[in-house]
Amino acid sequence: MNRPKAVDLKTLDPCTLFTPEVKTAFGVRLVTPSDPLPDYGEGSKTCTANFEDRTYISSIYTLLNGGVDRLKRTVGEAELTSLQVAGYPAYADQRDGGLGPVCDVYIDVNDGQLLLVNAVGDKKSTADAACEQAKKVANAVVAALVAK
Repeated sequence: MNRPKAVDLKTLDPCTLFTPEVKTAFGVRLVTPSDPLPDYGEGSKTCTANFEDRTYISSIYTLLNGGVDRLKRTVGEAELTSLQVAGYPAYADQRDGGLGPVCDVYIDVNDGQLLLVNAVGDKKSTADAACEQAKKVANAVVAALVAK
């Protein structure tokens, strides 16, 4: 599947994708840079958003050390559901996290790179609901990314 535009994530600060419009649309009350995950390659960055309603938190990660092929190997192809996010090929993976359901949406924005947007729900939410939230946030932040 083709990408609307290849975006190099090496210089991206993921916190900039929580634009004023995105913050308003989702009721984001706090955006915080987080420690990058070593698994995602050197120079990877992470940003977390907390929402007013406190049902979910969402994080954006830049994965710089491998694209879809690596994802299919590390997460496992059987675990991934194909979808589209703002015109980009993407893959969702839902699981039960320690604190509540988690849904990861990996967006194929460049060769060998992925943008990961997730939603972690509280104990009362479901994995499906977490995925709905993750997809909505992913569509909004990828639209912001393309507009840059």
